[in-house]
Amino acid sequence: MKKLLLWACLLCSYTFVNAQLNVTLKANMPFPGKVLSNIGSYAANGKEYALVGTETGLSIVDVTVPTAPVNKFDVVGPTSDWREVKTWGSYAYVTTEGGNVGLQIVNLSYLPDSIQVKTWKGSGAIANQINTIHALHIDAGYVYLYGTNLANGGPIIASLSDPWNPVYLGQRAGSYVHDGYVRNDTLWACHINAGYFSAIDVSNKANPILLNTQNTPLNFTHNSWLNTEGSALFTTDEKSNTHLTAYDVRNINNITELGRVQSQNPGSNSIVHNTHIRNDYAITSWYKDGVVIHDVSRPDNMILVGWFDTSPQSGDGFAGCWGVDPFLPSGNLVVSDIELGLYVLAPNYIRGCYLEGIVTDSTTSFPINNALVEILSTSASKSTKITGVYKTGLAAAGSYSVRISKPGYITKTFNNVNLVNGVLTTLNVQLATIGPPITVSGNVYNAITNQPVASAPVVITNSGSTYNVSTDAGGNFSIPGFIQGDYDVAVGHWGYVTYCVSQQAITSGSGSVSVALQPGYYDDFAFDFGWTEAGSAATGKWVRGVPIGTTNGNSQANPGVDVTGDCLTQCYITGNGGGGAGTDDVDDGNTVLTSPVFNLTGNADPGVDYYRWFYNGGGGFGSTPNDTLTVTLHNGITSAVIERVVATTTGNSSWVFKNHRVLDYLTPTANMTITFEAADWTGSGHIVEAGVDAWKVIDIGLGLPQVTDNKLQLQAFPNPFNGDVTVHYSIKSALQNDAQIVVINILGKEVESRPIRLTQGSVVLGAQLPQGIYMVRLKNGSQLNTIKVVKAN
Repeated sequence: MKKLLLWACLLCSYTFVNAQLNVTLKANMPFPGKVLSNIGSYAANGKEYALVGTETGLSIVDVTVPTAPVNKFDVVGPTSDWREVKTWGSYAYVTTEGGNVGLQIVNLSYLPDSIQVKTWKGSGAIANQINTIHALHIDAGYVYLYGTNLANGGPIIASLSDPWNPVYLGQRAGSYVHDGYVRNDTLWACHINAGYFSAIDVSNKANPILLNTQNTPLNFTHNSWLNTEGSALFTTDEKSNTHLTAYDVRNINNITELGRVQSQNPGSNSIVHNTHIRNDYAITSWYKDGVVIHDVSRPDNMILVGWFDTSPQSGDGFAGCWGVDPFLPSGNLVVSDIELGLYVLAPNYIRGCYLEGIVTDSTTSFPINNALVEILSTSASKSTKITGVYKTGLAAAGSYSVRISKPGYITKTFNNVNLVNGVLTTLNVQLATIGPPITVSGNVYNAITNQPVASAPVVITNSGSTYNVSTDAGGNFSIPGFIQGDYDVAVGHWGYVTYCVSQQAITSGSGSVSVALQPGYYDDFAFDFGWTEAGSAATGKWVRGVPIGTTNGNSQANPGVDVTGDCLTQCYITGNGGGGAGTDDVDDGNTVLTSPVFNLTGNADPGVDYYRWFYNGGGGFGSTPNDTLTVTLHNGITSAVIERVVATTTGNSSWVFKNHRVLDYLTPTANMTITFEAADWTGSGHIVEAGVDAWKVIDIGLGLPQVTDNKLQLQAFPNPFNGDVTVHYSIKSALQNDAQIVVINILGKEVESRPIRLTQGSVVLGAQLPQGIYMVRLKNGSQLNTIKVVKAN
């Protein structure tokens, strides 16, 4: 249902499971009737405490047992949405904009038995003059107060030599300072309204001196923190769709930006708040995206390595995670969520896998600017700088394919690039320029009859260019002004198996694009073959597109990708609006997806295969999800349900492969259709998402599917054949030792085989075979692809 309803139910029943990576939930402690602000921590005598800012004061919560937090004391303060807390020794210092209280000081020495509280409103030249304070920082026995009612909001400095009785030392009046960080007599002050941070020499507390200023990306500088070495400063701009930004500050007179990163939801308009650095990890509160952890040990290549989303909300706005404190000895994080209370989290800190290099022109050796470097099958991508340098990476180690592309250059893809946590992998690349535009011609024909296939859509695409054409009555097509390079090629037609090949070189010397389509029924929705939608649902109707993932807690609601290994990246999904889990799901009715008509009278024992997706969750307290995905076969006379999926069905929130023998349900005819119905039953109030991909008809009588892995390509000529048949093959992956082509007869018996030693080539088969129907199977490790051949006599 709609997100507003989901949010209301969550607040009422408080049942919420959180999205996460490398961070584990230990506990969540609500504060009924209160909203939270910032948070700190304190540890002594083997005990750990969260110092939680609330709208009515400070709560001291024992989190020594992280799964069972206990609120020990409440320190009452002025009512305010803003409260900050820092510690020095055994004392906590609390600020607020609530008015007429100054700085609250809490003596924590007597925990867990008792506490002492007093206020300090200034001494000496500003005695009893401090009423409000926005934020503070403490370093080396000095407290720095920001955004007070004095000094135009500039920093006020006091000594904590006597922690119970601060002594005023000086101030710097001028531009309002919202927050700041101090180390080694340098104050890094955040001037939120002016849009920059400043470096201020505070070695003389009575006379701070401005050293330099630096504007931040969105000119709304909220907080700052130094890395362990002190060479890099990290800042946050408290605006929609902003970044955590790193600067080289080794030379204060020449501050330079090193890089920017976003949360786990880049481009979602979420707002960053406060960052802290521990052991060269940036632990950041990111409002509606929760706690976000970046490995910043290489500040010019910051890698997202963990997160925990505390809130069901998403996007723009000031809600969710206000603050996070990462400094407890246990390593646990204490987190304040404005609406949902205190979280205790256990992070698993891992280093990123760093991929860096330089991209140059293979002829001139000049650097190439704005070349796109993509780690395929992930969201990690970066464009090169004017120097040709790129720096990217990810959290999960493994073997990846890396693609480098730019319009005007031939795309390169490197397979089996090994990325390791904490290790820099260097990949320097030279790209060759593409020759002048050419005219590409091609033809599409029936692989069995050699007759042309008219009106077949053809897509030729890479990261720089996409060409969409259709064949004419003679099965021909032509593309003038074609940019030479490596392309993914897809050709399809209803009643044929979609042809799909990646990284095919198309240049002036490669000739025309000739494609033989195998007859059969297969649809991975790379093309629109005429499936139709009908139904009563208000939202979440079936649509064809690249799926935009949504999550409900740690459950994937709408898929984020289509089925791996099929052609291109599209599928059919119920609604695809992105946003929250309930933004565009099936609501208040049903949506029915119906295939075009297909003919099964020529199949001895037909079956249908498909991948389906289903998620059913949410709802209020005690409300059990009760919605359905129903798959039905129709032969023009009768109908039969072949699968009904419910909330408890195995494999939900993932792509699940299913296959069904048609004769087990009804008689095959020439007027077959299949329908997929996703239904949100009236009054259920649940989230309903469904998907369909890689649908096909197989011949069970031959024991093998006619289509399996598109990384393997097979074509047979002529087909049908008389004496022998030439089988052309292409393997678009690493060649395995067991690679072979085998021929299987209608009884499932292997009757001929050939080992494969090259990734592409041809073999001649069938000379000794009797008349009949056979399957030719290409095997490469776990990859399989199969086509049907017919020997006429």
